[in-house]
Amino acid sequence: MTKQEFFVNLKEELEIDVALVGVINLKNLDEWDSMTAMVLIGYVSNEFGVTLTAEDLEVITTIDSLIEKIGVDKFD
Repeated sequence: MTKQEFFVNLKEELEIDVALVGVINLKNLDEWDSMTAMVLIGYVSNEFGVTLTAEDLEVITTIDSLIEKIGVDKFD
């Protein structure tokens, strides 16, 4: 999956209205809440086989930091 595809898929999964780019802080989005965090955890697990923990979500701020946690090598 390319990063661009990831941005599109993530926007759809999290039902976010704004265009996503790497520097956007997830927690500053109007849509961000505990349910969105759970959807994010499930999406990352299903698509990449990576389990995000509550501690991970504390340090993940931007989409770029999420990509780093998933593993840059998993993107084309």
